[in-house]
Amino acid sequence: MYIKFTNVSFFMANDQVRIRKLPLEGRARSRWRWVPVIVGFAALISVGAEVMARHARAEQARLDKIWRVSGPPCAPLDPTIFRSLRRYPQATPYDETLYRRVGGTMTCTHRADRIEGEKVRYSVCKFSGADYLLVSLAGRDQFYDLTGGRSAAITVIKNEVRCMVIPPSRM
Repeated sequence: MYIKFTNVSFFMANDQVRIRKLPLEGRARSRWRWVPVIVGFAALISVGAEVMARHARAEQARLDKIWRVSGPPCAPLDPTIFRSLRRYPQATPYDETLYRRVGGTMTCTHRADRIEGEKVRYSVCKFSGADYLLVSLAGRDQFYDLTGGRSAAITVIKNEVRCMVIPPSRM
């Protein structure tokens, strides 16, 4: 091999020539170079999971405020009064329960809670402005008197109907 520098030629044998890269050109890649990327990705996932968990807790608290019901029991109604009404009450089936009401509005949803250690899915219906209410479940009828502008919430948990008087709510 001949190398020519400004009119001077040198002869070099191939085994004497060593070509080395400069230190900045191509260092050996370290396996640790991915650590910041992996740590950043793990941090991004954990922050995202925490944001989603906080949102879920806030949404659950909002729904609990709306649908968690407590209050005194509804006043019972004599079945003959309900059956002697001149106009036929509105009938609304929801799950396996039939609701008949005279006037007012109703809205229903499903809830899932732990009751006595097991997860139970049940229905909750809210009534506002209804005068009389009939709840039919599994061949049993229960009659309630809601006159006087009272609102009520009906929960059906494990084939047990509960009616509670609640503060008036917007629907």
